[in-house]
Amino acid sequence: MDAKQLINQLKSIPKLIQTLEEDREATLSVVYGSQSYSDIRVQTSKTNAQEAKTVAYLDQSDYLLKQIEQLHAERQSMLEYVYKVDDLNLVMVLFAIINNGTLTEAQGHLDVSRSTFFRLKREAMAKLDEVLNANE
Repeated sequence: MDAKQLINQLKSIPKLIQTLEEDREATLSVVYGSQSYSDIRVQTSKTNAQEAKTVAYLDQSDYLLKQIEQLHAERQSMLEYVYKVDDLNLVMVLFAIINNGTLTEAQGHLDVSRSTFFRLKREAMAKLDEVLNANE
């Protein structure tokens, strides 16, 4: 894996997490929004079917939660490579690139000129490549 691939993965993981969290919230809203159990004995099979659906939704919610936790752990392990870059200014550039949608936004966030930003970006990517190559 090279620096560009790592940065792209780090940028995409929060979007995946957000999608999974929205799916989980939708699943839980179905569970908590439609509790229509009946105490009448005749409708026992209907109640059992509803309970089975509720359990299935809760299982799906737990699965989504585990996926979210796994993505958080994966992102954290990827960020460890960024932390290993020895120059703090370059680490800041990398985080600006990761946390902002575009390079223009990252440059604006760092409040540096365009030429300075791209010079720092090139240096940061080279250092990150060095770190990644050293760990292979």
